[in-house]
Amino acid sequence: MLNRTGISLVCAALLAPALAFAQPQTADDYYKAGEIQYNLGNFLAAVEAFKKGFELEPVDSKKAAYLYNVAQAYRQNKDCSNAQFFYKRYLALKENDLKKPLKPEKRIEIEERIKELDECARQQEAIRNKPPDTNLTPAGEVDGPTPPVDKQVADVSAPGDGDGDGITKTAHDTAPRLIAVRLTAGAARLTAGDVEIPTLATLALFAGYPIPVADKLLVEVGAGFTYTRVPFKMAGAGGESRTASLVAVMANVGAAYSVHPKVAIRGELGLGGLFFMGVSESPFTDNQETTGALGMAHIRVGVSADFAITPNLVVTAAPFAFSYSPPKEGLREDIDSLTEIDFMVGLGYRM
Repeated sequence: MLNRTGISLVCAALLAPALAFAQPQTADDYYKAGEIQYNLGNFLAAVEAFKKGFELEPVDSKKAAYLYNVAQAYRQNKDCSNAQFFYKRYLALKENDLKKPLKPEKRIEIEERIKELDECARQQEAIRNKPPDTNLTPAGEVDGPTPPVDKQVADVSAPGDGDGDGITKTAHDTAPRLIAVRLTAGAARLTAGDVEIPTLATLALFAGYPIPVADKLLVEVGAGFTYTRVPFKMAGAGGESRTASLVAVMANVGAAYSVHPKVAIRGELGLGGLFFMGVSESPFTDNQETTGALGMAHIRVGVSADFAITPNLVVTAAPFAFSYSPPKEGLREDIDSLTEIDFMVGLGYRM
C-alpha cells in the first residue's frame, strides 16, 4: 500500500510533463485553446485565449476571425457592450480585406446582431453608471437585462475557414450537449488477503454528460466500467493456469477544474457493484468450488489530468485510482476486503 507522500510524488511526476508542454506558443495554439473553452461554456477564458491569438497571428487575413470569436464569446457571456464592440471591430477589419471580403448577406446578418444588442447594451451601461442603491434585488430576480441570444448561434470561426468570409456554416448550442467518453488502460495492484498477486493489466471506460457549473469548473455525471484480468494457478503440483476477472459497473460523478486552457485536473467518485468471475477452486476461495460470479459492493475514487490535443480529443493520465469492496461469502477467510490501486493513461473524446 502506497503512503501519502509516495502517492504525491507519483502524481507530481506524472503531471509535470503535461503541465510543462501545456503553455500555448502560437496563434493557432491560442485559437485551439479558445475553442475548447468556448465549447465548454467557459466564455471569459475563451475571450482571453482568442485575444492572445489575435495579438500573435502573423497573417493579416486571419486576424478578423479572432475578433469575431471574441464577440461571440462576449455575447454568450451576456456582455452586450463588449460583444457589440468586437463585432464592429470585425466588420471594420473585413472592410479592408480585399483577399477575403465579407459577403453582403453576412455583413447584414452581423449588423442586425449588433442592432439586437443595442437595448441590452444601453441597459447594462445604465446599471453600471447607476448610483449605489440600498434596495436589494428580490430573490429569484436577475439584476440586469439579458441579451437576445438565439436558440442556435454560429459556432466560433477558425482563422481562414469558410467560403471567403471566415465564418463557419455550422450552427449549434455552444454548451456540451452529448457525452464525454474516456478509455484508459494501465497497471493495477490488487490486494486480497494473503494471496500473492502480481501486477495486473486493467482497463476502464467512462461516459458522462458534462455540465459547466462555473467559469473553470465542469461536472460530469455518468457511468463507468472497469475490467481487471487476474491470472492464478490451480492447487497442487503442476496446477493448471487459469484466469479470473474483476468487473466493476458503477454510477460515476466527476469534477474537472481547468488550471490552464489546455489542462484540467479531475477528481471522480464511483459507486456500484463488483463481480469476481471465474474464481471457483482458486486461491481466492481457498480452492473451494463456487457457482457463478461473486458480487459485492464497490466504491472507486480517482484523480487524473486531462491535456487537450484538439477541441474534442484529450489525453488523460490517471496516476492514482483506488477501489474498495467489502468481503463476500465464498472468499477465503483472510480476505477481509478487495482493494485495488490503478495507474492508467488513455484518451477522452467530447461529442
